[in-house]
Amino acid sequence: MAIGKISDFKAALTLGGARPSLFDVKINGPVATVPNIEALAKSQYQCSTTSIPGLTVTPMEKQYFGRTVKLPGEMTFGTLSTTFINPEDYGIRKAMEAWMEYINGTENNLAGSVLPSEWYGAVKIRQYTKTGSVAIDFDFIDCWPSAVDAMELNYDTTGAMEEFSVTWEYNYYTSTAQDTSTALGDQE
Repeated sequence: MAIGKISDFKAALTLGGARPSLFDVKINGPVATVPNIEALAKSQYQCSTTSIPGLTVTPMEKQYFGRTVKLPGEMTFGTLSTTFINPEDYGIRKAMEAWMEYINGTENNLAGSVLPSEWYGAVKIRQYTKTGSVAIDFDFIDCWPSAVDAMELNYDTTGAMEEFSVTWEYNYYTSTAQDTSTALGDQE
């Protein structure tokens, strides 16, 4: 049985491995006619939780001579969700509600635009190295909020800030890794 050395394991983790807390989220809303949309500029400071969605290639099954053959089918993207700290101005919460109202009005059931391209925004998740340089960017294309979750209010909760989550729909995402090998001068 081959057992690797601890030094080999440590050497394979350049800079000690990526940290899940070194990230920010930037949201670019749709058109400027959506009220309160400028509050989304604070998203990089108020987004406290997110995740990088998974990817799935759905298999297509075909029969051939009595056997099932699996072929790669379409790629599907997992759900993007974010959690925001809610300051007393409710800026991001109001912007999300206004964005959803623009997509489909609560009172009149009408959209703010007949062009779906004007409903879309963009979300960028950026992860950083421990030295502060950019490790990777994830760009979510044609985004819009599909759910803004409830904010719990409770007399018993003290010493905490309100938070709420947003579930996003998007058409696809791309990732762009940065060259972090020079952060400690190529450790190869």
